[in-house]
Amino acid sequence: MSQGYKSTKKACYLGYTIQAVVNNLTSLFFVIFSAKPFNLSEEELGRLIFINFAAQLIIDFLSIYIVPKFGYRKCVVTAQASSALGFIMLGSLPNIIPPFIGLVVAIIFLAIGSGLIEVLISPIVEALPDDNKAGNMSFLHSFYCWGQAATVIVTTLLLHIIGYKNWFYLPFLWAVLPIINTFLFTKVPIWELKGDKEHSFSLSLLKKQKSFYLFLLLMFSAGASELAIVQWSSYFIDIGLNVDKWLGDILGPCLFAIVMGTGRVLFAIFGKRFKTTAVIATMSLLCVVCYLTVAISSSVSLTIIACAVCGFSVSVMWPGVFSLAAERFPESGSSLFSLLAMFGDVGCATGPWLLGIVADATQTNGIAKKFANLVGITGSKPSIQLGFLVTAIIPFLMFVFLTLALIHSKKVSIRPVGVNK
Repeated sequence: MSQGYKSTKKACYLGYTIQAVVNNLTSLFFVIFSAKPFNLSEEELGRLIFINFAAQLIIDFLSIYIVPKFGYRKCVVTAQASSALGFIMLGSLPNIIPPFIGLVVAIIFLAIGSGLIEVLISPIVEALPDDNKAGNMSFLHSFYCWGQAATVIVTTLLLHIIGYKNWFYLPFLWAVLPIINTFLFTKVPIWELKGDKEHSFSLSLLKKQKSFYLFLLLMFSAGASELAIVQWSSYFIDIGLNVDKWLGDILGPCLFAIVMGTGRVLFAIFGKRFKTTAVIATMSLLCVVCYLTVAISSSVSLTIIACAVCGFSVSVMWPGVFSLAAERFPESGSSLFSLLAMFGDVGCATGPWLLGIVADATQTNGIAKKFANLVGITGSKPSIQLGFLVTAIIPFLMFVFLTLALIHSKKVSIRPVGVNK
């Protein structure tokens, strides 16, 4: 690959790092926003999460029409600029106008940036002239993991150094990254996928493909499998395993992100030796085992290990499905990535929500309590453990959906990703 396209890759890697900061930074300030002078309620904090999720879904959908019309470069530059503006607003507006309104405005701009990044960065890398498509995609998505881990570690460390009252300096600091990337994406060479370049893609044609719906279900399962455990791991390690909060954050979402990133890098290096479908199938079953271990194990050490290994098991799911879908529907362009991102985001919201519903039901439902005792769940937080047990059905369904996709591929060939013709 030419030196020019190496610069394109670097800009894309930074783009996914920025998306990780966008999606994780605000929640690290929730303790601050719930105290004086902001005094936001838990419902308002939860509403911020919903607004962020809803805005990203809208962007995912609109991108189907916006990206082919305006092109990759204009849209990806807009994504970086919107992210930078969102960070600046996050650090300033809550101190200028009513805090909740200020946060909503900032989060909408951040969501616009995150949504466009999700839709655009992957097809930009997919379009580059390189044989190892699946490996490139996996390595690209590993930067989300490094960004997530860096966001937690750097923000927590700096808050400890400068004090909570000076929190607003940190969004300004993080804004430097998208500002840099805004200028990078105005210069680096960008290829577009065939469907976007030739404007030949038709949603109606894609909808007629039965396997297309299986890929949407696979993306839903990938998002739900990943977010259910990463969203609840810190809480469970703190409340269920009685580990200190700061250590729970490190052993929970931070360690999860590091192990997930490692898995994506390993697949980028060695994945060309294996069929992507076989790797995803194996990882989905490993994910089931991890969820069951967290649910049933009475060992603190084993439970924490299972949470970390779960990060490895989900590492290939999201980028792997992206690559398989791009290989199966080469004429679809960025519109395919928009639809996949939509269903992935729905899964990201549904997985944690399902776990929470089960956990709440366990506290009031006698049948659920008896079932927890029947399967050996007797920990200090059995409601959350039963939530993990039930949520294990999601990665198992991913295995089922992938099996159905493989059966369908006997009629419509799906070439293994990352292998030369």
